[in-house]
Amino acid sequence: MAATPSLSPSGGDAASAEAALMGFLRSFAACDLAAMEAAFASEATSFDGIYAGTDEPSPPREGLKRANGMPAGMRRIALALPKERPGPPYHRPDLIQDLDVQVVGDMALCTFHFDNPERLGRRTIVLVRRGADWRILHIHASNQHF
Repeated sequence: MAATPSLSPSGGDAASAEAALMGFLRSFAACDLAAMEAAFASEATSFDGIYAGTDEPSPPREGLKRANGMPAGMRRIALALPKERPGPPYHRPDLIQDLDVQVVGDMALCTFHFDNPERLGRRTIVLVRRGADWRILHIHASNQHF
């Protein structure tokens, strides 16, 4: 399934924010760590994904709290997948569902999910405008395994 964006009334701003988001997702699909890191604002924060219901041990409580920068789990994935799988791409950003981009001033709230029989992955990404560019200010990832 392709992404189905829902743009805010300020279509130009929402479209440029969506383009920045999709650029970041494509860099993640390629496990291009330098491009991924460049997508984040210097003061960015994150909540890493939670993998409820898997056989993995629960992370320590401190690992579930807000952290600075790109999520550590995202970095681990970008470093590991090129060693484990053929690619790129290693992910399919074209399969995100229910993309909603809401722009308020110089901030954009982007929400979407990945849905497959084993897992529902939910994402909230806050972008902030820096000049003509959008940067990730905050990312919240959660995953529910079934």
